[in-house]
Amino acid sequence: MSEQLCCPICGEPTNVYMGKARKDGLCRKHGMQANKGEIIQCPDCGKWNEKDVVCECKKIKEIKPENELTCIICGEPSNGKHFCLKCWKKYHEKSVDIRITNCNATQILDEYGNKKIKCSDGVWVRSRAESMISDWFFMKKIRVVYEPDFFYKENEETKVLHPDFFLPDHNVYIEYCELTNKPYLRKREYTENIYKQNNKTVIIMTDSDIENRDKFFFDKLGIN
Repeated sequence: MSEQLCCPICGEPTNVYMGKARKDGLCRKHGMQANKGEIIQCPDCGKWNEKDVVCECKKIKEIKPENELTCIICGEPSNGKHFCLKCWKKYHEKSVDIRITNCNATQILDEYGNKKIKCSDGVWVRSRAESMISDWFFMKKIRVVYEPDFFYKENEETKVLHPDFFLPDHNVYIEYCELTNKPYLRKREYTENIYKQNNKTVIIMTDSDIENRDKFFFDKLGIN
């Protein structure tokens, strides 16, 4: 009898669906977490970690003397400054959230920055339009997640989108379309195709939809 496959995380039996065991060996619980993108397998050592946790196998950069400071974001030489010129140019006009996992590893939690508007439920968003959408859901007592990670495959590479909102009870993603120029519309079409290829439902909102949220969400989702 062949040895029973076990989950590499907890040791529980590997999840089997329709007679086929998961190739990654995960149990049902951790398989669901992996499907949702809550845990990610390190491409270097194969260990599973929570999505925002840096794997232990990552090399820790050598500690430099105080007169040889390196950038706290990327670790590159910074000429005695806390940021290298490249990271300073990228982030100096933004308010970004970072996580320091140890003395020599810093992780950007929000590279877009500028979450400057606080919604009724305490969540910070990037624009007045997004706050109007979020506050509407809060008023209607509808569960909503702001900018969740949406993982997808493209040319055998795992990539991630950050939808504006996700309604877990309706399994629907919501994107706010702010601009109407051609490059933005091409990007929007590309993003919509990603959702479609992954059998996910996405709703696109414009400024006029935000001003008529009651009618919009009733027409699209039957919410009133």
